[in-house]
Amino acid sequence: MKKTQDALGSHGQPACAGVSGFHETMAQGTRSVTAYIVSYNPGPEVRFTICSVLPQVSTVFVIDNASDRESGLALTELCAELGVALMANKDNIGVAGAYNQAASMAISQGYEWMLLLDQDSVAPVGLVQRLMRGVDRWGGTRLPAVVCPLSIDSDPSGHQSAVPDADVAVECCMNAGSVVRLAAWKAVGGYDEDFFVDYVDLDFCFRCRQHGWEVVQVCGAVMVHSPGNPTRHRFLWRRPATSNHSALRRYYITRNRILFYRKYWRFDAKWVLRDGCHAIKEVVLMVLFESSRREKLNAIGAGVVDGCRGLSGKTQRQWFVSER
Repeated sequence: MKKTQDALGSHGQPACAGVSGFHETMAQGTRSVTAYIVSYNPGPEVRFTICSVLPQVSTVFVIDNASDRESGLALTELCAELGVALMANKDNIGVAGAYNQAASMAISQGYEWMLLLDQDSVAPVGLVQRLMRGVDRWGGTRLPAVVCPLSIDSDPSGHQSAVPDADVAVECCMNAGSVVRLAAWKAVGGYDEDFFVDYVDLDFCFRCRQHGWEVVQVCGAVMVHSPGNPTRHRFLWRRPATSNHSALRRYYITRNRILFYRKYWRFDAKWVLRDGCHAIKEVVLMVLFESSRREKLNAIGAGVVDGCRGLSGKTQRQWFVSER
């Protein structure tokens, strides 16, 4: 890995022109928060991701998981332009590996919290400030390990039930847009790199709960996040959405679902049952509306087999190699 810059420069206004909220003043209390963006062959939208979070935290880092040469060069130039440090991994170590890199780095620099973002996640104005206020307000009996916003369109199965304008304890949440207490990361042993990608964040939340921490949703903070490349379809009187994930992602989602269920069905059987029902609905909609159905069904079948066999980490199945 390498850094494009040894020190972070000032966040000049011209670099982020046109991004809503750039002139926002960093709120008191957010200086203990650093932001990490995990990327893999990012598109031009990563500029908006970086610019949206620059005014909200003291430092921003990009961790790139072995993007191709063209994407890597574009990302290097962008980070140099914006004064953002870039860590470029030689190999794709997965989302979990990148998160663990981020946490170790943040701890070494004395931070208490880290904000995690995907390469296409735009942080709304005031996100970090609202999340940290939620930390201060939280009156639960256990300290929050993860504090997340209310995600719109990210949880169609209804796993997260929220009370408007309130902070609530939830079973789990997505990492994108969430702040993670680094003391909790250390206490639970970090992110499980066996998952590689998909269910990484849910596994971390469940282990935090098992270790006596809380996962808190700040409903006053709202973030739009749509997994995959969602499209809506007409089916009877409803308009269901499909994610249009690639066959490779279908493999990981399916395999990791089974690994996750095997790991936690005793701990939270109700959640596992709900998620299983959502998985069935997801596959039915995929068959009805998505393209490359045969390829994706084969990937799902492979995921079921490998999940039942307990295989984890980066897949070695040959027909996926070209997609990495």
